[in-house]
Amino acid sequence: MKWNNDDVKLVEKFIEIKNKGFYADSRQLNDVYNRVLEKNVAPTSCGSCMRARISELEQALTQFKKQMELSGMTSTEELVNEIDAVEKEIKEEKPKKGRPKKKEE
Repeated sequence: MKWNNDDVKLVEKFIEIKNKGFYADSRQLNDVYNRVLEKNVAPTSCGSCMRARISELEQALTQFKKQMELSGMTSTEELVNEIDAVEKEIKEEKPKKGRPKKKEE
């Protein structure tokens, strides 16, 4: 799971919308769903499918917050910043893939 501060806020907003009985923007929901849960599902306008995706995101957010508490972080932003820093280090450590470029003579 990949969380950032904006995703946490959006998922909390989706949960609030779902609890009020309204429907969230399906495209925005689908983008967050695919990004956070690292899936590749097609957008849908099916109400029950959207509610199921929000419920899945809600469970993932609950799990994320439990991990945050276990690690001793006091706020979601601290943990998200730590995750971002680790991911940035991992990206910088990866060697480039592919064939080396030809040298011009």
